[in-house]
Amino acid sequence: MRKEFKAFSKWLGEWAGKGQTKKGLPVHSRLVLRERMAGEFLEFEVTSLHADTGALVHGVVCQLAVDPDGVMRMSVASTMHGCMVMPMTPEDPGAAAIEGVSATGNRVVVSLVEEDGGLMLTSYWRAPKTAPDAEPLGYTNLLLKRVAREA
Repeated sequence: MRKEFKAFSKWLGEWAGKGQTKKGLPVHSRLVLRERMAGEFLEFEVTSLHADTGALVHGVVCQLAVDPDGVMRMSVASTMHGCMVMPMTPEDPGAAAIEGVSATGNRVVVSLVEEDGGLMLTSYWRAPKTAPDAEPLGYTNLLLKRVAREA
């Protein structure tokens, strides 16, 4: 595994939790974090299903890699936001955080932080050219608990 990913190695495995979207939809979410290609990148797979119907609310697959300039970036494919490449934001060494503009033009911010014996997954998005404190168009806050470690 690349040295840049060592801080996240303890998160490898499967995580699950329940939460609610801004629109009030109850969701069951699952995060699987895997080491791929002999540790050259990490894969984050997040699936959020409607808690009552089982319908997909949001699916995301991300690949965290280090570019030739040494910057960690995530290639993100999202059922809601389309495809984008987002740099890691270095504000908190204990967190995995990305921020960027989606294919639909929205500003998207996602973070994963250790909290209460689990991982807090927070995401929100705002319309283009709105103030940083403007009401988000959507958000999700989920406390995920470990289900299994990566083998």
